[in-house]
Amino acid sequence: MTRREQIIQILKETPQTVTQLANYFQLTNTEIEVDLGHIEKSVKSRNLKLGSQPAYCEKCKFTFKERSKIRKPSKCPQCRSESISEPVFYIK
Repeated sequence: MTRREQIIQILKETPQTVTQLANYFQLTNTEIEVDLGHIEKSVKSRNLKLGSQPAYCEKCKFTFKERSKIRKPSKCPQCRSESISEPVFYIK
């Protein structure tokens, strides 16, 4: 089973952040972000969807609902805080 197939299996079972997946596979966050980009396209052919719980600011609770990027935002547009939670990914 390839790494991407393993990631799909993990995300079907439990939601994970990019950092959690990177730690599990001992890779960088960037490598996992690239994999998630490919997974997002490949699961569509299986009638599945890569979904996410959006990132949010831990200071003012602003939610990044409209963000389509996989990468975690660096700053909050409202309060400029850098305390941003990571998005959590899952597959349905």
